Amino acid sequence: MFGLTGAIQQGASPEGREEAPEMKPNVPVRTWCVLVAAILILPLRVTAAALGEGTAGGTSNRGLLDGRVFVVERGEAGRQADGKDTLIFRNGRFLSASCEKGHGFGDGAYTSSERGGDILFAADIRSDTQGTIHWEGTVRGDRIDVQYTWAGKPKWYRSNPSPTVHWARSVTEWGMKDPGPPGGGAVSHLLDGKTFHVKAGEQGKGADHDDYLIFQDGMFTSSGCVESWNFRNAAYSATAEDGGIRFLAQLVSTTHGTLTWDGTVRGDAVDATARWVHEKWYWTIDREYWYRGSRVE
Repeated sequence: MFGLTGAIQQGASPEGREEAPEMKPNVPVRTWCVLVAAILILPLRVTAAALGEGTAGGTSNRGLLDGRVFVVERGEAGRQADGKDTLIFRNGRFLSASCEKGHGFGDGAYTSSERGGDILFAADIRSDTQGTIHWEGTVRGDRIDVQYTWAGKPKWYRSNPSPTVHWARSVTEWGMKDPGPPGGGAVSHLLDGKTFHVKAGEQGKGADHDDYLIFQDGMFTSSGCVESWNFRNAAYSATAEDGGIRFLAQLVSTTHGTLTWDGTVRGDAVDATARWVHEKWYWTIDREYWYRGSRVE
């Protein structure tokens, strides 16, 4: 790396000693230091690029389903459906709305990968009182098919509970048609991709439950209404009004009548009402509920 640019001087030095040959680098010292630093740093950059992390052009399998929401029917393995659920993927995390509200399960990080046009995912969620649930599923287009295993938390009366296996898949048959937005309004996509976590209760009373209001592909879903009363998702209309976006939707159920929604989104906040009408031969239920909350990031 270095060359000899001086010559061996003949004779003695002023101190009477023979001088050593003078050595000078062929490359300036500053340039040499830069080259050494580049050699040391290069493997780190190559490693990051190979992993697809920390580089603008890298690819990663994290979060392939972020922003997706699926309304599913569910049941124990080998049995018929016994309920519905809403599965939400946000910011690399997975949430079962039914498990959260009914059993205290939080959300959990999920992994995902692509195979032959499908997206495979896995996730684990936990509850302080109900144990853990491991989820594995496949998303193909707009449909999801899942198997999940629930390992209950040991109790004093059951020290080693047996895990139970369940299935969940996209709802394909609601038993009723989507009536479309109230008043024949045009289907909108203004709020698509937004999900709101809200508190809700009957008008004039305090909050008595949580809910998720979901806008996706021109459709509106109330997770609580789907899971508890079989209200199907429905097309929504939306218009810009007074610095916000007003939306209208009408959800129908084969067993619980209709819910007519009127709400406004301003920034990351939503404020809405839903009028529930259920006609029976002996009386008609006519109640109004309020919903207020903020966007889930």
